[in-house]
Amino acid sequence: MRKWLFSIGLCLVSTTQAQNTEADSLKRLLFITKEDTSRVMIYEALSYAYLSASPDTALRYASTGLNLAKKSKDLKGEGYCINAIGNVYFYKGDYNKALQIFLQALKIRESLHDERTIAVTYSNIGSVYSEQGEYQQAISYILKTKQYDEKIKDSAGLLIDLFNLGSVYDQLKNTDSALFYEKKAYEIAESLNDKNYIGAIMNAFGSVYRRLDSFILAITYYRQAIVYAKPIKDQQVLSAAYNGLAQIFHAQGLSDSSLFYCRLALVAAKEASLSKSVLDAEVLLSSLFKAAYRYDSAFYYQESSMKIKDSLFSNEKIRQIEKIRFQEQQRQQSIENAKLEYRNKIKLYVVLSTSAFFLLLALIFWRNNIAKQKALLLLKEQQQETDKQKEKVEEAYEELKATQRQLIHSEKMASLGELTAGIAHEIQNPLNFVNNFSDVNKELLTELKDEADEGNVDQVKAIANNVIENEKKINHHGKRADAIVKSMLQHSRQTKGVKEPTDINALCQEYLRLSYHGMRAKDKNFNSDFKTDFDESIGKINIVQQDIGRALLNLYNNAFYAVNEKQKAESIKQNADYKPLVSVQTQTLDDKIEINVTDNGNGIPQNIVDKIFQPFFTTKPTGQGTGLGLSLAYDIITKEHNGTIKAESKEGEGSKFIIQLPVV
Repeated sequence: MRKWLFSIGLCLVSTTQAQNTEADSLKRLLFITKEDTSRVMIYEALSYAYLSASPDTALRYASTGLNLAKKSKDLKGEGYCINAIGNVYFYKGDYNKALQIFLQALKIRESLHDERTIAVTYSNIGSVYSEQGEYQQAISYILKTKQYDEKIKDSAGLLIDLFNLGSVYDQLKNTDSALFYEKKAYEIAESLNDKNYIGAIMNAFGSVYRRLDSFILAITYYRQAIVYAKPIKDQQVLSAAYNGLAQIFHAQGLSDSSLFYCRLALVAAKEASLSKSVLDAEVLLSSLFKAAYRYDSAFYYQESSMKIKDSLFSNEKIRQIEKIRFQEQQRQQSIENAKLEYRNKIKLYVVLSTSAFFLLLALIFWRNNIAKQKALLLLKEQQQETDKQKEKVEEAYEELKATQRQLIHSEKMASLGELTAGIAHEIQNPLNFVNNFSDVNKELLTELKDEADEGNVDQVKAIANNVIENEKKINHHGKRADAIVKSMLQHSRQTKGVKEPTDINALCQEYLRLSYHGMRAKDKNFNSDFKTDFDESIGKINIVQQDIGRALLNLYNNAFYAVNEKQKAESIKQNADYKPLVSVQTQTLDDKIEINVTDNGNGIPQNIVDKIFQPFFTTKPTGQGTGLGLSLAYDIITKEHNGTIKAESKEGEGSKFIIQLPVV
């Protein structure tokens, strides 16, 4: 089985040479192979064979294999082809798309419990994080892969893991660790006679020694990398080695030599559509032409490199990467929570079984004792039995009340969970800004220290100004997050039921948004439109904000649940005309205000509309609802606020809940 892993930065190699001879051999094999599962694997192999020479052709073969795997219900083949597609997008520099596709492959491979392919996908995900500058995340994923490869003693896998770790530490400027891991990788590559990786490792050595200003050693290693890369047409290694030589000659003031190698790097990168390598070459070319006063050429390459940089590292793509990473963290946490819930259920079943056994024994002993005493003390026993039954009824009644209190508390905690999910979504963006600018300042302060040691006062001032500007941004986004939290806490803090003047329109709007984001946090596939129609003439009314917010949250959650269930049913029927919608309207009615919550879900059957406000009554599947949400909402509105709530529904078309609250 092939194991494909991509390295960090300028090094990307494979365990299979992308040569015409191999591609022709695979095509002949494809022609004579009839079994679908085998053909899927041949398409996947063809994708890798064309990866460095023609990424678009590689994508076509991987996509063909994926379609065949889906048609033949070959889930394992789907995982292989999806992973191959992710490698194509990584190779082309579309890291956001690559990460999304690698995570799809990871889900499939986790469902198959295939540790070997899971480890491969972990390494690919680590490579994406490295290209985005998330080096600690990258190291975390690569170490997971290394742990598995050590477990099964996979020398080829360990070679790739060690090579990738060395590349990451090179990017972190930790040259000691970089050399340590690359030397370990070189030892394995020599033992396996893996000429593909030897070339990449030579290139990695060149990069480390260039960083250490050991230019003679660096030039030697770069030229060895070129010798290994040319026969197998590894454009990635060639472009990286040429670029490294150009950087060295540029640092030494040898402009002609630098320009010569930089052009070779650009040609190699463009031949294989290596966006990141093209960017590195064009940035250096712009600098070289500018120093030579050839401003037309300098401007051309500067403009071209800026376009590539925007396509690779735009703020939007960075935000998308952060969003995908956050969703993956939530998914992993959900898996851990499910495991914990299962263990707790097993413990509960054991406790209940033991309790039932002892209860049965107690009942047997009790009945035997009653039988023995019945003949002698019948009248007295009857009185005692009556007293006992009375005590049991009272105990059962107290237990029932305690259970009801516990369930009500659980329902409140569920509402708090919905609020928490919404708040997390609201404050995520400003927190991302704070973290990003903090990381930038850390790097700037390190650079400032170096410049200060060298006495570059102007550069120190410039860096200090950058730090000050970033601190202003950190402060701005920190205050933004603080404002969001204070706003949410205003409606979620503990109260003693004290009514206070409240903007009901703002309250309806905030809890609608929190409910929607809470549903999205639980189910990433959930999606629905929602709209509001508020009567702006409504002033502030006296209500208990937290309680009315909880009542609204229950209504919103039910509405979004209803449209989500209908959308699932309509998607099965392949009905694309259905659009989920939840609407909220407020209006003034004499001395009352009215709130209408409407959805276009499946509606409520007429025979149960009158029961929906009863405690513990629910139409949801077992385990998805306590049946207390509408009951609590009914009590809050009618008993605490002297209002009314009723439901209107037409089965198959949707439901409408109408709340009326007194203004005074």
